[in-house]
Amino acid sequence: MQFSKYQEAIFDFGVNGTGNAVIKAVAGSGKTTTLVELIKRILAARPSTSVVFLAFNKSIQVELSKRGVNAKTFHGLCYGPVTRARKVKEVDSDKMYKVIEARLGEVEGKIYGSFLERLVGLGKQVGIGCLVEDTAQAWIDLVQHHDLELENDQADMGTAIRYASKMLDASNKSELVNFDDLLYFAVKDGISLPKFDLVLVDEAQDTNAIQRAIIRKILAGGGRVIAVGDPAQAIYGFRGADSESINLIKSEFDATELPLTVSYRCPQAVVRHAQQWVSHIEHAPSAPEGKVASLDKWDHSVFAANDLVVCRTTAPVISLAFKLLRSNVQANIIGKDIGKGLKSLIRKLNAKGVDNLQGKLDAWREREVEKAIAKRQEAHAEAIRDKHYAISFLIESLPETDRSVPALLGLIDRLFADKSNAVLLSTIHKSKGLEARRVFWLNSSRCPARWVTQDWQREQEINLCYVATTRAIEELHLIEEDGYNEHKRAA
Repeated sequence: MQFSKYQEAIFDFGVNGTGNAVIKAVAGSGKTTTLVELIKRILAARPSTSVVFLAFNKSIQVELSKRGVNAKTFHGLCYGPVTRARKVKEVDSDKMYKVIEARLGEVEGKIYGSFLERLVGLGKQVGIGCLVEDTAQAWIDLVQHHDLELENDQADMGTAIRYASKMLDASNKSELVNFDDLLYFAVKDGISLPKFDLVLVDEAQDTNAIQRAIIRKILAGGGRVIAVGDPAQAIYGFRGADSESINLIKSEFDATELPLTVSYRCPQAVVRHAQQWVSHIEHAPSAPEGKVASLDKWDHSVFAANDLVVCRTTAPVISLAFKLLRSNVQANIIGKDIGKGLKSLIRKLNAKGVDNLQGKLDAWREREVEKAIAKRQEAHAEAIRDKHYAISFLIESLPETDRSVPALLGLIDRLFADKSNAVLLSTIHKSKGLEARRVFWLNSSRCPARWVTQDWQREQEINLCYVATTRAIEELHLIEEDGYNEHKRAA
């Protein structure tokens, strides 16, 4: 295989250089291939080097393991040492629910429970209590950064902040362990982790403070860190990833910056389209011209199996998937957790039937949007409207012969069920890591969102445009939901 000048510079740094490095890689630049080759060359030069590749998720870890790489996820790396130290056999994903209910009781637990689960989880990711002092201001900063809002009218933010510190303390004293704890306890409790001479970090733009602390823990004396990521693909700030993750790694580890700017995935036309957001992305010398086009009139017949449709929000994805299935076109929505979230809201509203559900859903939207707008939380308001539209559409789509809540829940299950030879539909967030020969970007005119209020949100909204564009291997088609509706009405 012939490698680019950027890849050869990375190999030379790894084999002959010293110190740490941050590789800024564009979408489709072959970063995994580059890192695997780097490991081979380093081990050929220094066979005794102990190496670990910290993969972003389980699927990447499995793929790399098949290629002979010692790959671990952050959680996988910490799982054994932490569960042994805490003397538990497995993690409990319901831990915080149990801790909150036990400490606050049923009434207060209902008022503050879901908010505290989210906030305490974020607190662990930034290291409150071990990397950051457990103060009211630390919790307030998290709430403001993530635009968190209380979900119950009876809740009070000051009380919630006080409860957050108490729930973190209760969690630390609990005999249970959840997934956030695997990294948090490894750092807070000083639990011993294996050491490595070379630590490779994938998707570095999505790391958080506790993960960077893990990197420091596992780095052997005199060891090296080589982190790779794309700042323009940082889109998980809402999960707790630092928006400046790569720069923070560069600063904390005094790392040299190396570029990896040639995209081997995208054709020339797609690269030119992506350059409006990331000017330094290049196409490969042998890249075909490809295609970027706007489709003003379209219907289900434009899609073929394995096409990828991406959209900023969920409701248009669900609407299109249903219309495709109704037209006997196989469709699969990526992201079963989205379906679970819709079902959870439906059950929470505790309606007696779909007509009653629609009324409760409308009241929920009006109430929650009003509260969000009053607090200038436009992101949350958009998410509320998105869920409302999605569920309302599905209610309208139920057949007259079975308009029931169980039928609605079953319809959601079918939309999110895996199918072969299907059109794939996804939010842009869920599409990261995916690619397809043909990509359809639904409602591209509505991205980036206009509601953003914070700089990190604005940056990540722009990054979503870049991520959507660079999923395309051959063709990128820009389509609008209204165009589809107009076409159907005309038909």
